Amino acid sequence: MYINDLDLCKYYTGPFDADNWSVPLRAVGWLEHPEPFASGVSPPAFVPKLKTMVKQVRLAYGWHCFRGVHHCSHCTAAGLQSPGPIWSQENIFVPGSCVVYVAPGGIVHYVETHLYLPPPEFIEAVFRCPDFHSKEYRDALCASNGGMKPPL
Repeated sequence: MYINDLDLCKYYTGPFDADNWSVPLRAVGWLEHPEPFASGVSPPAFVPKLKTMVKQVRLAYGWHCFRGVHHCSHCTAAGLQSPGPIWSQENIFVPGSCVVYVAPGGIVHYVETHLYLPPPEFIEAVFRCPDFHSKEYRDALCASNGGMKPPL
């Protein structure tokens, strides 16, 4: 499933639909071959933080996994073995400033293997994001959603 970075997420009903949020729900890291994507080197602590977030969301919000599995079309196109099929169902919701970002768990693979470079504002939001199990995370998500309870 391809969604251009920072476009409104309209992936599925419920929490994955921008119409259900008080602020923009922006997609990040929804890549598919042959669509182009920004590339470069991310900050050193970025991948470990993303890995932690994906692991945390699996445990804290497992019911928000998308229904289905995904193979990496960039790996397939390059003749590499995809890390799939079970690798990208988790979706992380990252509070930003008057925006909430949603990224698939496969973003870790894209950054590590394909040198995908997410938008700077997303990277900053990831570094500021509290632990998904914490009250601080729920408070940050609520604040980013214009003070309204998020549809999670």
